[in-house]
Amino acid sequence: MSQTIPEGAYNEFVEALGEDNFSTDPGILETYTYMNGLGQGGLGIQWVHRPVGVALPGSVEEVQAIMKICAKYKLRFKAHSTAWWVQALATKTNCVILDMRRMNNLEINTRDSFAITESYVTAGETQVETMKHGLNPHLVGAGPNASNLASGTSMQGTGGSSIRTSMQERNVLGVEWVTPKGEVLKLGSLNSPNAGWFCGDGPGPSLRGMMRGASGNMGDNGVFTKVALKLYPWHGEPYECDGTPPFFDSNERPNSYLRYVVWDNYDNEADALLRLGEAEIIDYNNRWAAGAFTSAMSITNEEYLEMVEKGEFKEKFGDGYWTFFINAASERALDYKIKAFKKIVSETGGVIYDTTVFGKRSHEIAMQNAVRAVWIGKAAYMPTSANTGTVPFSYETIDQGYKHALPISLDVKEEYASQDKILNEGRDNCYVCIDEDGHYMHIEHACLVEMWEPKAEPTGACIKGAARAIEKGVGFFYCSLPGSPKDLIIYTQYSSQIQKLLNP
Repeated sequence: MSQTIPEGAYNEFVEALGEDNFSTDPGILETYTYMNGLGQGGLGIQWVHRPVGVALPGSVEEVQAIMKICAKYKLRFKAHSTAWWVQALATKTNCVILDMRRMNNLEINTRDSFAITESYVTAGETQVETMKHGLNPHLVGAGPNASNLASGTSMQGTGGSSIRTSMQERNVLGVEWVTPKGEVLKLGSLNSPNAGWFCGDGPGPSLRGMMRGASGNMGDNGVFTKVALKLYPWHGEPYECDGTPPFFDSNERPNSYLRYVVWDNYDNEADALLRLGEAEIIDYNNRWAAGAFTSAMSITNEEYLEMVEKGEFKEKFGDGYWTFFINAASERALDYKIKAFKKIVSETGGVIYDTTVFGKRSHEIAMQNAVRAVWIGKAAYMPTSANTGTVPFSYETIDQGYKHALPISLDVKEEYASQDKILNEGRDNCYVCIDEDGHYMHIEHACLVEMWEPKAEPTGACIKGAARAIEKGVGFFYCSLPGSPKDLIIYTQYSSQIQKLLNP
């Protein structure tokens, strides 16, 4: 059913924001109603609704005004930064979308190594500016087009650089947060007069867990307008590249090392990851397999199909491979790290490949992933328009992920691909990265699906994977909680209580 906004609410929105920054025009609303992409395949179009209005706030005061108007007229709201997936849209009726593109200010504190970013500043913009000062932000796996504020406050915050730069939610320092009542809540040291943005846990209250939970509340608990995020060292000159997309010409990186690695079985692979995390020598790592690699290597779907038919990537990377990148402070440090890396890989039965193993494109994919995280999204959508996955998606220990979560995903994916319910682009196409030089990992098993194909049934793969995870006590959907209905209900009940507290 199509809904319209009350006339009084419309007038108040225009008065608060100006005519150019609020719209109920059907053509505008339609552009905020549909999205092919991550989540669309697994969730289906039933999640997406046409909003009743779109607002473009330009300041925290304007966000406050929007929240108060929504509360007054009992309108739902949903804010998004760069709208990376379907939960950025209206997932329920009677909703006003806040497109945060006008709030795009960035401030870099070089002395204390953090950046203060508004909602629409992308990870890529932050990286370009911070590298000028020998610093580097965390880049979430969504890529440089995603908002670091979003991944820190509201969404999943892991990526290939997490081994060195942590999960984004753990980089959050000060936060400026507009609650559904229109109040401004400031977290961390920002809450104390003249203390600044430098500390997330005090002397003000530490509410980061309530703010985002395990994998993010996706904008349900208010609007985040500004956040301070920790930065990390970047050794050498800023990363630059020439040429034209999608395959650039990367400059040689001094004191850097980039390689692919393949292991002959999952047990050896898990042992190697445990040791590499403990060694504290890696700056970027991520796991792909032949399907994703073929998607990244191809420019068109026709080229993709030609590569699949040739099968050379499947021969080498059919059971998964890793990209590892080292960025060292000196030649001596680089030499030590390379020796340690080669020793661990050798002792665990791994094989190291130069990233040019399949030519220039192969190297550029590896380099631009390692520094910019730019190829993951492309691999997630070619050659179909939507990405789903077989559950469990997990934040787990390496052993738990490889011995329990991955086998469930492999079996479910094979079952659904064999029936043409999802694209059969290889049994193993699992994305994995290690967090914080440790034994903790992010693991998800991507599947490509075209929602309009008659046999498409991506939701079933998610449900079946979740049921098997519950049966085996494996955490799923990014929650490392025991996968039992009782425990999940408790978690959900607490989340609901927090939402009711913030928005009665």
